[in-house]
Amino acid sequence: MNTINLSAEIFRELSYIADDENYLKKALSSIKQLVSQKEKAQQAKEIAEADEEYRPLSKAEILDNIEKAFRDAKLVREGKLKAIPAEELLHDL
Repeated sequence: MNTINLSAEIFRELSYIADDENYLKKALSSIKQLVSQKEKAQQAKEIAEADEEYRPLSKAEILDNIEKAFRDAKLVREGKLKAIPAEELLHDL
């Protein structure tokens, strides 16, 4: 079923209880619970996505990064690599 058909079905079913306030209150309560569940699921999904984006570096990755930094520094000292001035780095921040 598509959304339009589902909406029509919901309204049709509600029309059967439209004359009973207690049943309408129960239906409204149930719909509010569903909305709350959907909001909680969406929040959980957003948190999970945020957790996926952040992953701490492993010890091996940190050591590799340090080793690369030392190699780059050596190449700069030897004149084989051009360094970026600190002012330019600060300006980019």
